[in-house]
Amino acid sequence: MCGLSRCSHRGLTHACRFSAAPCDADRGQASEDPAAKAAKAEAKALADQAAKDEKAALEAAKAKAKALAARGAPAKIPASAASTDVKVSLRSGVLPGLKDLRLPSSIGLTLPALGPLRVDLNVAISKATPDEVADADVVVSLPTDLVNAAKLAVGGDAGLAYDVPGLGNGRLDVDLSTPRKGEADLALTSSAIPKLPLQKSKGLGRFCFECGTPGGQQSDWFVARNLGNGIQFYGNAKTGVSQFDVPKGF
Repeated sequence: MCGLSRCSHRGLTHACRFSAAPCDADRGQASEDPAAKAAKAEAKALADQAAKDEKAALEAAKAKAKALAARGAPAKIPASAASTDVKVSLRSGVLPGLKDLRLPSSIGLTLPALGPLRVDLNVAISKATPDEVADADVVVSLPTDLVNAAKLAVGGDAGLAYDVPGLGNGRLDVDLSTPRKGEADLALTSSAIPKLPLQKSKGLGRFCFECGTPGGQQSDWFVARNLGNGIQFYGNAKTGVSQFDVPKGF
């Protein structure tokens, strides 16, 4: 409070009167506008909320970065793939994730006519861009030369190119044949297959006259396979005829 004094002189008498009056500061405090108070409170609330939002965004960014690091580097299309091959490649984090029982979450496909598709393993299939397909955990691409791939498939031949971080990359040729009823022969050819002590030689497997299928009938026809390039043909031990076409009766 600020005081005001008034003094008067009457003869020998000197008198002063003091009166109390509000100072300017007190006057302003007493008369502060309620709207200003509300504005200050609102500004403080907005500042607090902005700080909370910034903290939440930072935590979300850290979680996203951690999840992305766990997924590993994007899948790479195998360089050794032929135009008739199906191509399969995995992100570098897929195999380590399997050890932790964490399954791939998405598969990217590129299909003729349909184009790029992404299959999220929560049973959601949607159209996607090529970049979104490439970002999937497992990327599968069909042969670029579907006509020749179909011709090979009719004959039981197929190619698979793969890139699996942690295991390697390469190409696998699959050759399936059914030379007769009740029998299917499957040959897998790849430089990634190690040499094992399972050599077929005299007395081992079917490499002897007595090693055939029990009860099977003897035939004059044999299937020969070139050990270099894998070419196969039919040969007749009695007549000496060799041919690529399936002999009659088979």
